[in-house]
Amino acid sequence: MTPRELFPWMGLKERVLLVLYHEGPKDLKALALELAEGPRTVRYLLEKVVPALEREGALVVEDGVARLSLEKARAWRQAPAEASVPEVPKAKKGKKKEPSPVQALAEANPHVRGLLLQVGKRLPKEAQPLAASHPGVLLRAAEAALAYPEGRRASALILWLPEVRAWAKTLGAEAVEEALREAAKHAREPFPYAKKLLAKARPSPDEERGEVLLF
Repeated sequence: MTPRELFPWMGLKERVLLVLYHEGPKDLKALALELAEGPRTVRYLLEKVVPALEREGALVVEDGVARLSLEKARAWRQAPAEASVPEVPKAKKGKKKEPSPVQALAEANPHVRGLLLQVGKRLPKEAQPLAASHPGVLLRAAEAALAYPEGRRASALILWLPEVRAWAKTLGAEAVEEALREAAKHAREPFPYAKKLLAKARPSPDEERGEVLLF
């Protein structure tokens, strides 16, 4: 991050002194380019700010290199802690954040990465649990969505995902994966087609109860 981003409340004078204090002597033009926002600011810094700081005895320019004056540097080093020069924030150390189930699945499958990330962002309460419990189902659903026109893929996946998750709960992940795989091969709109396939494969109420009809 630049000094301006770290300390936006400071003026150019303060940022010049801050950089020289923390980084030591610097080429004057490189310093101006680092701190300025555009050509006009570069010229203003070189023609107005730096000369003003020299007159105040805060910095010295020799052979195109700017450095803090000894008096200024000594004053800052001896200043009490509450009035010291602001420290540049350091990056926090800690454990790297683990990717969510959807993110992990997306990174492992680049061909549907965009679709998976979209559904994970827009429908997290459905997508994240499904990616955690039945990642294959979510993957097949994303692949089935590729059969739709490009502008409808994400919306189709988001619309059907709650139902796909319900299928996995009631019929099992393996059956749903197979239905979605077949539907993606043979149908322009795979989700309704997969629903029909699963309806045909679903056992009748009598079969679910283990009853056998005798004629």
